[in-house]
This record gives sequence, C-alpha cells and structure tokens, in this order.
Amino acid sequence: MELTYTLIVYIGVAALAVLFIVTSFSRAKYSKGRRSANTEFIRNTPQYKGLVIRYELLKVLTVLCLVVSILAALFLVAKPISVKTTTTEVHNRDIMICLDVSTSLDGVNLELCEHLKDMVSELKGERFGISIFNGRSVLLVPLTNDYPFIQSTIQELEDSISASDDELYISDYGDYGYRFSGTISDVGSSFIGDGLVSALYSFPDLDTNPDRSRLIVFVTDNDLNGEPLVSITQAGELCASKEVKVFALAPEFIVEENIFASAIQSTGGAYFNTRDNRAMDDMLAEVKDTDVSSYFYSSRQVTDIPEAAIVLLVAVACVYSYGVWRLKL
Repeated sequence: MELTYTLIVYIGVAALAVLFIVTSFSRAKYSKGRRSANTEFIRNTPQYKGLVIRYELLKVLTVLCLVVSILAALFLVAKPISVKTTTTEVHNRDIMICLDVSTSLDGVNLELCEHLKDMVSELKGERFGISIFNGRSVLLVPLTNDYPFIQSTIQELEDSISASDDELYISDYGDYGYRFSGTISDVGSSFIGDGLVSALYSFPDLDTNPDRSRLIVFVTDNDLNGEPLVSITQAGELCASKEVKVFALAPEFIVEENIFASAIQSTGGAYFNTRDNRAMDDMLAEVKDTDVSSYFYSSRQVTDIPEAAIVLLVAVACVYSYGVWRLKL
C-alpha cells in the first residue's frame, strides 16, 4: 500500500500535535456553580467512584475516537492506493510472411497457412506481417502484434486458396478472388525478386532500428514469367545488406533451384524443399529459434483502496457520538 499525497499526512499530524499541546496548556477550569462543603462522604461512596471512573473512561474514549477519526480522514485525503507492477517478457523480432499466390503453389500455401495459425498463437510480442505477390505485391498485414487480426487474415487467405476454381467466374470473384485482388498484372506473373524486395521494404523501421531481429518466410516455385525489376539474386543481396534473413520453402518442381537456393542462403537464412517431408516443420522450427532478442516491459496497475479507512472512520464516529451523548457535551 502507498499514499498518493504523503505530505498531507505529515502536515495533518503536525497540526494535530500543535493543537493538542495548545489545548493542554490553555484548558479552562470549570468556574460556574457553587462550592459545597463536607463532600468527602459522597466522594468515598462506591456509586460516586463508579460514576467518576465511567466518566473518565468515556472522556478518554471520546478524545481517542476524535483523534483516530482525524487521522483516518487525513489518510483518506492522502489517497491510499495499491500498486501492482507486472513485468512481461517481449520478444524483439519481426517476421514477414511472403507468399507467391500462383495457383501452382496452392498445396504448399494451404499447408503453411495451417502451420502459421499455430505459430502466431505462440508469439510473445513479436511483430508479424503478411505480403503476397504474383505480377504485383500486396501487403495484406503490415507488421503488427494484433494476433487475432493476423489469425483472421490467414484464415481469409486460406479460404481464398482452397475455394473452388468455379468461383473465379463469379462477378465479384467471391473468396477465390481475395488473393488475386491487386496481385494480377498484364505484364507478367510470379515476379519473384520483386515480391521478396517488397516484403523486405515492408519493415517500417528498417534503417532507423538496425538492432531489431528481422526475417522473411518466403514461398515460391521461382517460375518467373515476364521481366521483373529485381532478380532473385539481387533481392537476396538487398536482404543480406539489410541483415534480414530469408527462410524459403519451394516445391519439388522449382525452377533454377541452384540459383534460387544460393540467393536465399546468401542472406544468412536457409532453403527448404518439399521433397523432404519434414521441410516445412524444419523451416518453421529454425524460424522460431533464430535471432530472438527480448526485453522486459513493466506496467503499473494503480488501484484506490479507501475501504479500510472508511470503515474505521465510520466506526470511531459512531463511538464518538455515543461518548458525546453520554457525557452531555
């Protein structure tokens, strides 16, 4: 327990002490009434002595209740509070998912979406984002730690990938068209390097906060169709220069695997292929264990706790009132 305004208690107690001292020295003696002689007999009777003892006890009790009530009131004015400090470990890492949404990768992307939903549920403060690409790149989820929103976006993407091809002919494209909105281009498709670079520059503080751990989970078959602005080799070099590791997963039918794998490994990340049945599990395990820096965030929860002082104040006020009534003050 703490007091918000401790100084009020100090000032109040000091004032109460001064008031007590002043009243003790300036107490007026009773001067009214008439003196009586030969009262010794009455003073010695048991009834009189009992009344005197009761009077003195009531007087002491009344003064004590008055002092306690003043102190309780000062305590309430000083605002008693309870302060609870909670320390939480927050992982200082950014994870960007970059998916090639070409239909040839539907099987891989669907399986990855299922794994990603489990992975997101285990995050502890990391920022997470999702970027998809084909002929153009679209940032579905900017880096955020709003995990329910991330989960819902992954589910929406999964629904789009698993939707029937027949839905492509619906006027509004239904669920099927979700992944194609903004990613279709009339100049080509599967611009691999452009997609990776777009994901790279989706990290908002890439240059201003170089100490933050960053990585990209990249899925593609490297089947380029058109003239991209950036090749996969150049994209890998850019990621390496920004110290962003890339962990790539590709299907068995990947095009120019050696070139692609070399570009990915140059970033300090790793390349995986679905010809290995454990490729996806191994990739996500390595992602979870890579470059996890953390810091501790402390938060204070302040709660007012006047209850005990209020109960005490009411109780002594009742006793004081009784004493005043009995003493005929």
